[in-house]
Amino acid sequence: MSRVACRRFLLVCCAFALGVSACSRKSAEEKGVEMATEKLDMAKGIGSALEQKGSDAAESITTGVGNVVKGIGKGVEKSGRTIAVKDSIARAGLKITKVQDASPATDGTTVHGLEAYVISDADARGKLRVIAYDVLDKEIGRAKVDLVTGLDDARYVSIPFDAQVKLDSVAKVEFDFVADSAAASKGSN
Repeated sequence: MSRVACRRFLLVCCAFALGVSACSRKSAEEKGVEMATEKLDMAKGIGSALEQKGSDAAESITTGVGNVVKGIGKGVEKSGRTIAVKDSIARAGLKITKVQDASPATDGTTVHGLEAYVISDADARGKLRVIAYDVLDKEIGRAKVDLVTGLDDARYVSIPFDAQVKLDSVAKVEFDFVADSAAASKGSN
């Protein structure tokens, strides 16, 4: 082949290659639809696989989340809120061993506040004064509760706080006891 023929042949091949690669009968919109359809088919396939394997995966995830929640609950219970008691608590024969968020009542209502587990080694009648503090040891809530206990008595005492008190912010709870004057005078007779 002559040089001119080789050049023509090469030119024709290049033109043909460019024509094939650059020119497509599909518009950009059609190409986009084709690509999106391919991606949707992949998503459908993933969805089908998840349907088949999903229940096992969901059970595993749920178990893992449940363990995390249990762990957090145990951590909170271990760290708990600090309980501070004034001397008046011991003089009245009382002990406070646990403080927790208020539980729902039997009628389904919940008091916004805390519950304290109070153990009594003596008869006591008076007011339990409770002050809530945040992590900076700043007072954030206060309540007074009537308390009547007998010898060897123990129970949870509900301590209502104003709705504005954020119970999550309560880091320390301080207890004080003020005996009723009638009960105090009976005890001294």
